[in-house]
Amino acid sequence: MYERRDPDPGDGRQRTGLSPGLIAFGILAIVAVIFIAQNNERRSVDFLFFDFNTRVWVALLVAMGIGALLDRLLTGWWRRRKNKPSDG
Repeated sequence: MYERRDPDPGDGRQRTGLSPGLIAFGILAIVAVIFIAQNNERRSVDFLFFDFNTRVWVALLVAMGIGALLDRLLTGWWRRRKNKPSDG
């Protein structure tokens, strides 16, 4: 009736199922685990009116998240400003 076939890449090679993206994800996951293990000590963090103790990797993760959010906000603002029709 119905026969399953593996997709043929067209050049005669067999697909292994390991894409470059999957390999890169695996490497990044391993690097993230090593980073967390090496930065597990607690430190005091002062920000504006707040003072709290947290692990170093958590503080860095929050800082990276805030940076990514600011990047998205500023990029969106810049694109809207650039596409806005000028008066004149």
